[in-house]
Amino acid sequence: MPKRVMILLAALSLALAIPACNKNTTPATTPAPSSSFTPNPMISTATVSVTVQQSPAAGIPVQASTPQSSSSPRPGTPFITLKTRKNGDAKFQNLKPGQTYCWVAILSPSQSSSTCAGWEIWQFGPIVLGT
Repeated sequence: MPKRVMILLAALSLALAIPACNKNTTPATTPAPSSSFTPNPMISTATVSVTVQQSPAAGIPVQASTPQSSSSPRPGTPFITLKTRKNGDAKFQNLKPGQTYCWVAILSPSQSSSTCAGWEIWQFGPIVLGT
């Protein structure tokens, strides 16, 4: 195709595109994110799954606590210790909806796995600890 024809087609495309771009001069607004999520008062149980080398681990002690500090969540003093069942799960009941909790799995005398999680996590899925 000759250069003149290509330049003419490019100019024509640009001329058609400019009015289309300027047609909508009102900026699109994005709705603000909804913060209507609240803890479910009916959910007071958290499931902690413990794995060792990616396999479910039975008989592992798991401690539950509230964080030492809300500004830097680290496990506090445990209020209960449960052992995992055959499937590697431990179920912690009678938790307060809306509360942040910490869990520590004692994998061996020298190895542990821990995490702290808010209600957004523990109310809707298992807490996974281990290796």
